[in-house]
Amino acid sequence: MGMELEDTLYRFIDREGNILALRPEFTSLVAKSVATRLADQPKPLRLCYCGEVLRYETPRGGRQREFFQIGLENIGGENVRSDAEVILVAIESLKKLGIRKFQINLGEIGYFAGIVERIDFSREDLSKIKTLIDLKDVVGLKSEMDRLNLSERRQHIILSLVHLTGDGSVIQTGRHLVSNEKSHQALNNLENLYEELKRHKMDEFITIDLSEVRGLDYYTGSIFKIYVPGLGFEIGGGGRYDNLLKNFGCDFPAVGFSFSLERLMSLES
Repeated sequence: MGMELEDTLYRFIDREGNILALRPEFTSLVAKSVATRLADQPKPLRLCYCGEVLRYETPRGGRQREFFQIGLENIGGENVRSDAEVILVAIESLKKLGIRKFQINLGEIGYFAGIVERIDFSREDLSKIKTLIDLKDVVGLKSEMDRLNLSERRQHIILSLVHLTGDGSVIQTGRHLVSNEKSHQALNNLENLYEELKRHKMDEFITIDLSEVRGLDYYTGSIFKIYVPGLGFEIGGGGRYDNLLKNFGCDFPAVGFSFSLERLMSLES
């Protein structure tokens, strides 16, 4: 679970003084189950789930404090085919529901990680920068970076993220913008994933979006959000999170996605 999601936990103390929390998502529970019950099973494991989750956040912009989450996890799949498989399942699921007009914004968290790894951001400052990029608030982003006294070069790179959205050519544009190895490796991974999706003739649903920067402390590779026209928030999303199972004593790569059932149902209304 990333820090952004951890901040939405409902916490309380039981009679013995233990700190308890209500379930905010399923992926961590799946990871724990794999580590404690399924670690010796052949990989990759393909697991699905559906259930209620609760998050302490302001109900606005499609956000709810209580909703049903449905999703799947691929545990043990370490190559680009596993990432593509998860995205293809998401696409086919929407088609089965009769939803034909949707867009998957696909990015790679390593690109942004490479850009900021040598900048001494506090947690609060980095969170604000990510929020402003996510909102594509160019004016607010410029003001915040001025306050932090970032160099013109770094400001130019970070401001450019807001506009790095489009077809596969965005990947090459992103390459010309940076010189660090981590960002370039991330773009290589993203390009391979995009080519795999093109091979399955699913690139019509894909928009490359290098401004996908949320979840920096959780995701380790591909990251995506799913949108439909006329709805101002995503109906689902996911990505690669290779470090999560290490928290439970296992070192398995993993990738997955989830939908909000309520958001899917709202499309019919």
